[in-house]
Amino acid sequence: MLEDSHTDAELVQRVLRKENFPAVFHLAMTQPDFIKALDNYRPDVILADNSLPQFDAAEALRIVRQREEQVPFIMVTGTVSEEFAARIIKEGADDYILKDRLIRLPSAIEAAVRQRQYERDRNAAIQKLLDSEIKYRSLVDRISDGFLAMDENLNVTFINQTAEQLLQSSPGLLIGKNLVKEFPAAFNQPIHKAFLQALETGSNIHLEEYSAVMDKWVYGSIYPSATGLSVFFRDITEQRKAEEAARINEEKYKIFIQRITDAFIALDKNWCYTYLNKQAGELIQRNADEMIGKNVWEEFPQAVGSETYKAFHKAMDEQCYISNTDYFEPLDLWQENFIYPSDDGLSVFIRNITEKKKLEIALQEQQRKEQVKLTATSLQAQENERNSIAIELHDNVNQILVGTNVLLSVIRDYPERAGELITTCMDNLRSAIEENRKIAHELVSPDLTSETLLRQVYRLCEKMLHPAGLKTSINNDDYDEDRLDKEKKLAVYRIVQEQCTNIIKYAKASTVIFSLSIRDNIFMMQIGDDGLGMDAASVNKGIGLKNITSRLSVFDGNLEIDTRPGEGFRLYIEIPVN
Repeated sequence: MLEDSHTDAELVQRVLRKENFPAVFHLAMTQPDFIKALDNYRPDVILADNSLPQFDAAEALRIVRQREEQVPFIMVTGTVSEEFAARIIKEGADDYILKDRLIRLPSAIEAAVRQRQYERDRNAAIQKLLDSEIKYRSLVDRISDGFLAMDENLNVTFINQTAEQLLQSSPGLLIGKNLVKEFPAAFNQPIHKAFLQALETGSNIHLEEYSAVMDKWVYGSIYPSATGLSVFFRDITEQRKAEEAARINEEKYKIFIQRITDAFIALDKNWCYTYLNKQAGELIQRNADEMIGKNVWEEFPQAVGSETYKAFHKAMDEQCYISNTDYFEPLDLWQENFIYPSDDGLSVFIRNITEKKKLEIALQEQQRKEQVKLTATSLQAQENERNSIAIELHDNVNQILVGTNVLLSVIRDYPERAGELITTCMDNLRSAIEENRKIAHELVSPDLTSETLLRQVYRLCEKMLHPAGLKTSINNDDYDEDRLDKEKKLAVYRIVQEQCTNIIKYAKASTVIFSLSIRDNIFMMQIGDDGLGMDAASVNKGIGLKNITSRLSVFDGNLEIDTRPGEGFRLYIEIPVN
């Protein structure tokens, strides 16, 4: 006992004698007395107070361990901080007891003595094995695990055949070599750190780790001794793979179960519920537990004869998997059923697709309305075109023919005037024919097979814009006509024709510029004039521009307008091409 108080020493001794410890005590109160006692006695246990004059338990522990004494060392003190207690335990103390809790001292001494005796016995056994080289080699070589012994610098002093095979090393090659230097991939890896920890703490270490050196998972047992380390290890790669596969499968199963949001029901052969999950109860707006044992068709008679009813019976009768989609009006429910038959009945997953179906129906209705709108626009365009033709026929052709008819009536009544009036009648008929040709030219589709779209644009300029006194310019530097199919060419032609008509009627322009190009699989065309322009808010109100938009929508094309009052009008279109 290292203690500077006789009273405290007697108190500790009474506690131990009360527990019938067959103990002989020797008391040292100073550092010299303590060292002398270590020289003259072989104690089974050292009990050390922490605070002595110019001496403490930590210094006493260092003296004991420097002598390589493996005597159990227990600190018995009045007060001590948690940090100090943890540090002295780390430095090799077996335990610490506070003097106001001496009741734990007997059991602490017994535990420490047993542990130190175990370590002495173990080390003695290992030393005995090492002392007998032949017996040692015979024993180690016969074990199925890999085994190697290393000194405190991790130099290999012995390695068995199994370890050499696991390390893929030639027999005897590693003897005397530093293991980490021979296998640099192991440096600072978990197994290397475990070696160092065992050497530092003197504690046995057991671990499972992946070895980059062997490219295997290994289980290792590391036993430190006074001369270095003894290491047993074996390959557990297949075991780890099996464990990992099982873990992954279990994880997948857990995730699957956790993520199921569908309703699920089970029915027996009499169509009675045997199970409903929470989602199923919510779906049918019933208490799931109360539905057990009830007949599905009695609970939902409106479903008898439905597509779901037929699918359930077919799956049960033919013992085949069936899926179907059905609408159940009483619950306003669109449901997608996945029906799995068995000898006991049916298992059914029910997915609520009501929102999806309502969105589909709404989308279909919207598409129908858009189609009606497009059709109305198209019909309006046709009506406008008919009106335009009627006006042309009435104002031009019809007036010419009416005038000709009057002249012919004069000739009939006054034959003597025939000579001077027939020439006028013939001129009138030629004018009517020319007007009809102009109207027909605007209506008949251009010949885009024998003539290019670019040539047709030039012709529209010559036939429509030039007679109206407009100057034109066409830029086609990046244009490749072969990239446009016949349908797209016709659409572009009609758009040009429509815009030329708009310019003549409304723009009061003097110059029109066309630009055609194809870049990055996009056909681009610009038609710009220097006319009156218009308010941007009124752009989309014209039937002509709506007609152009309708033509572009067929080809996923886009239309943009840039115009302001007094600043002209620019129309941009884009059409994707192959």
